[in-house]
Amino acid sequence: MKTYLDCIPCFFRQALAAAKMASTDETIHRRVLNAVALIIPDLALNATPPEIAQQVYRIVYEITGNHDPYKEAKRFANKSAMSLFAYMKDIVEDSIDSLETACKLAIAGNVIDLGAQAEYGNIRSIIEHSVGSQLDQEQYRKFKECVGQAALILYLADNAGEIVFDRILIEQLLQIKKSKIVFVVREKPIINDATLDDAVQVGLDKFATIISNGSNAPATILSQCSSEMLSYYQAADLIISKGQGNYESLSGRPENIFFLFKVKCPVITRDSGYELESLVLTSSKE
Repeated sequence: MKTYLDCIPCFFRQALAAAKMASTDETIHRRVLNAVALIIPDLALNATPPEIAQQVYRIVYEITGNHDPYKEAKRFANKSAMSLFAYMKDIVEDSIDSLETACKLAIAGNVIDLGAQAEYGNIRSIIEHSVGSQLDQEQYRKFKECVGQAALILYLADNAGEIVFDRILIEQLLQIKKSKIVFVVREKPIINDATLDDAVQVGLDKFATIISNGSNAPATILSQCSSEMLSYYQAADLIISKGQGNYESLSGRPENIFFLFKVKCPVITRDSGYELESLVLTSSKE
């Protein structure tokens, strides 16, 4: 997905929010915004939004000296989501179609995104609303067929906290077929994206092989990924791509990718065709 002009104000909003998380000094906040403004004229709009966001957050971290300003927010999100894990498991087990419900919950977790929005609200309310929402049934049918046939599933993670919802789906996938699941996180902290520590903290290492993608971009930018990640990417029978950032960096790819995310941005609405606030499960192969 290309970067739209409408993305540019969002980069400033994100830069200021991250600067405030990293420092209370308004002089530093101003320095961050000034530095971001300097790169705007030279931005290549044919780059994906996460590639530009990576530059923006690099500026924030260099100026503030804080390379993980969302550390506590991530820890809180993981803890809050884990406190509802048993509740979500009960919802899945009591549902008519447990895989579909697990997909809805995994997508619901995508609201825990401090890049797209400053706050995400009450997690229990988000769960209750999402379970009552509808997925594209044709896309879900394709997804279920692919799950049943896949020996190797590559699961591209997005945010801390959200990965607890991913665990719900992964446990359900393993009940359908004992596939090998490789769970991919970021190499280093970027916004509130999940890293290896986060995945281990919520117990995902019990159900999947966890690797980093070799990059600290808030997405999966293949040109920055490690050889290990790329080998799994090329060998996977099914790729599950979580979140808007991964959609932005991988939409249009020819691999067997299913994108799971919640639409939180009008630009994504325009690009994907799904309405704002929609729960999306859609294939890269139409």
